[in-house]
Amino acid sequence: MSVHKRQIDVDGLRIGMYVSQLDRPWLETPFLFQGFFIRSKYEIDELRQYCDYVEIDFEQSDGMAGETQRLNMRGRSSRKESGLSSWRKRGFWRRFLRFLFRRKHTMQADAPSAGDYYQDSVSVADELVVARTLHSGTLQQLISVLEDVRRGATVRVPDLEIVVNGMVESVLRNSTAMSLLVRMQKTDDYTHAHSLATAMWALVFGRHLGLDRDSLRALGLGGLLLDVGKTKLPAELLKKRGPLTDVERMHVRHHVGLGLEIIRQAESVDSRVLEMVATHHERFDGSGYPKGLSGSQIPVFGRIGGIVDSYSAMSSDRSYAKAMSSYDAMREFKALSDKSFQAELVEQFIQAIGIFPAGTLVELNTEEIAVVLKEHRASRLRPEVAIILDANKQPLDNIRIVDLDDQSVDTSKTVNLWIKCGVKPGEYDINVDDYFL
Repeated sequence: MSVHKRQIDVDGLRIGMYVSQLDRPWLETPFLFQGFFIRSKYEIDELRQYCDYVEIDFEQSDGMAGETQRLNMRGRSSRKESGLSSWRKRGFWRRFLRFLFRRKHTMQADAPSAGDYYQDSVSVADELVVARTLHSGTLQQLISVLEDVRRGATVRVPDLEIVVNGMVESVLRNSTAMSLLVRMQKTDDYTHAHSLATAMWALVFGRHLGLDRDSLRALGLGGLLLDVGKTKLPAELLKKRGPLTDVERMHVRHHVGLGLEIIRQAESVDSRVLEMVATHHERFDGSGYPKGLSGSQIPVFGRIGGIVDSYSAMSSDRSYAKAMSSYDAMREFKALSDKSFQAELVEQFIQAIGIFPAGTLVELNTEEIAVVLKEHRASRLRPEVAIILDANKQPLDNIRIVDLDDQSVDTSKTVNLWIKCGVKPGEYDINVDDYFL
């Protein structure tokens, strides 16, 4: 360890210190940054909720050299309940989101109400009853609208706004139900399924960020319309198996401009939707298209659009690639932090979607296969699962429900269980529907 770094008890933390390492994986905590300055007592209280000790980098800390000798070095203390009030959490997120959504001059009146944490108001089972109808209706409406656009009609934005409103309310009631349906949707048309999934992940992400309903509706509509320009491209080009030629790739990239032309023909479209469509293929390091924008040049809705569009593609079967497991997709996003995508948004997206979200398949250290039933926010690597295949990958006569956070299989025997890896969708001919619908 560097001479400038020390492990100290959380009770010894002071405002101005630079936290460079936690005593547990960053992904198992809600902290926004991997390495951050402590700017308020609230942040110390939140660290106390999750950690016993942390590593401090005194070289990067603000004027802390004289404090070194008075610190309590590494030691373990009992965790304390901080009893943080909701207004303090809102204040923390308000500062972050004001920075994230700031305009060149002043904040718009309809800017996000930063940090409004939404709570599920119904169970997954209850919301699934409503969400199934919403999912089916949204997909049919989307297909109808896009097919009309393909034939030369103007995009029917009001019709899409109606179904987006239903999706927003469903996600706010319970964000897991519609997510499950998107993961389990079966359709031969990748474009339509991808557009619906992209809108869904955008809403889940927006809810996690605490965006207000108006912003969520813009995000959802933008997600549905990200690829509307592809309706003007040859079907054989979109369905081509294998890598595209340089010329073909250039034609596909034209879908951004084509999409903007289509949307601008409609009336009263939220400007954020246009921003999202125009910039969802721009990349944080300037490597994207069509303009090669970078960093803050990319509007926030465009940055969000790029992340959800990429995740939807990674987690779906495409003509040229099989779907990745959610775990592998999140590892890919981590590798792309501050390259293709803004690191802070990547961290929040991982927290919003989860490493092993409900409906995904995993392999345990016992070689058994399980389906994830429910994630835990504070321990996202240890969800509740249903073990459905034995170590030989044969169906179990009796499905076992295990909360990996407890790691207790039954009352008579405690077994250390953990997730070994994610399993790609469709492996072992498992129909996830059977465990939720």
